[in-house]
Amino acid sequence: MSQALSRPPFQFVHASDFHLERPLGGVAEVPEHLRELFLEAPFQAAEQVFETVLSEGVDALVLSGDILDVEAAGPRGVIFLRNHFQRLADHDVPVYWACGEVDPPDSWPASIELPENVHVFPVGRVEAIDHRREGEIVARIQGISRSQGSAWDDSGFHRDANGHFTVGVAYRTTASPDAEGDRVHYMALGGQHRRQTVDQSLGIVHYAGSPQGRAPSETDACGCTIVAVDETGHVKTTFIATDAARWITETMEVTTGTDEDALLAQMESRIGKLQIKHHDSHLFITWHIEGHGQVLNHIRSGGISDQMVALLREQYGQRERIVWTVCMESVAPLDVPQEWVDQETIMGDMLREFRTLETDETIALGLEEFMPEQLRGGPWEELSEVREEDRAGLLWAASKMSVDLLDGERKN
Repeated sequence: MSQALSRPPFQFVHASDFHLERPLGGVAEVPEHLRELFLEAPFQAAEQVFETVLSEGVDALVLSGDILDVEAAGPRGVIFLRNHFQRLADHDVPVYWACGEVDPPDSWPASIELPENVHVFPVGRVEAIDHRREGEIVARIQGISRSQGSAWDDSGFHRDANGHFTVGVAYRTTASPDAEGDRVHYMALGGQHRRQTVDQSLGIVHYAGSPQGRAPSETDACGCTIVAVDETGHVKTTFIATDAARWITETMEVTTGTDEDALLAQMESRIGKLQIKHHDSHLFITWHIEGHGQVLNHIRSGGISDQMVALLREQYGQRERIVWTVCMESVAPLDVPQEWVDQETIMGDMLREFRTLETDETIALGLEEFMPEQLRGGPWEELSEVREEDRAGLLWAASKMSVDLLDGERKN
């Protein structure tokens, strides 16, 4: 039997970017009843990673950097990690830790000794460790840590000459993503909060991502990766969700006949489906409203959408399993009847002016005249300059606000 076919199976959890020092954020306001969740979610997600290691009975935990900023996380973060590392030690599960930018090896407090099962890779050079089971080598783990300002050489990654499955662990490397799989069988990378496999041709190159999304931009489920290697060296990766709070961007399509009540009903129906799909996490939803119809004109700060957000928060944001609407937004252009544009009224004059500004980009918006006089000519004046890529969005927002206000006055 060939050596490749005689490899014993090996299984480990790959995780990174705990960032225990960083609570949830990225929202304009955090109500009192959600503040504890914003603080605790990173710890709860990290705890689920350790629970996965124990419940799945894997051989090792591989950490690829940015686990915690010791100074920012304080004693709680250090003790949290120390205690959970000890739990793994009690079950004879080793930890292979390649430190990143926020957690260089020399930042760990000298007064708090890490358990013997934790191996921290050195800074600046690749170190190799034989992972053994009952005295037999089942895999070779190679890793390198980072430290700001220190030189480092990751050219030492290579597949084991004796045919043992080789895992590389690093917080990013100098090699291009499509070359990492040429060096080892599985490259465990950190420093990227979104889970991603960037290469799987000769070997797998994988970012585990963060166990917990921190802001509305870090959408969908976050977690860790179980890596299972069979007797032939074939690798199977399985995603395990660990996040306590999940950020979702949900798109709603409206039509000409959709009014505010109909849109609200559609959103409530969508929330019910999301609760079933993401039943293990609190949900934080950003709503994107697209399509056609006058209801789009009222999706703006200070418009009817603010009332809809308040209703959704009151109805779903106080429950045991929270569904919190972060905001409603729409970048769809203004949608009004042509007769509004043609009429000789203040509304018509305004709509024609906006259309001229939208179609002729050579016309300056002239926002500097709205800058307070005491700020003109200083560094703040650049705030009145509109970038080309922002022009359309600014005009849409301004036209919607104008129509919303004038239409309200007309109805009154």
